[in-house]
Amino acid sequence: MNTHYIITVFYDGQLNSTWKYSNAVEAVHAWDKCVDYAFANEYATYNLEEPSGKMHTKHFYKDGRVTGK
Repeated sequence: MNTHYIITVFYDGQLNSTWKYSNAVEAVHAWDKCVDYAFANEYATYNLEEPSGKMHTKHFYKDGRVTGK
């Protein structure tokens, strides 16, 4: 199985977990579930990398701010 989509999760700058998907639909459904700072002390960063190398990023802060690109 070739993995083409990768979601990485960082809590306060430390890698917490990595999920790999060969299917774009599954990857996007998992990406959509990334909606808060979870168990981070200050912030969580979620990255979704596509096969093309394009990276999508979401930052969720404990104070309620949300940023992404």
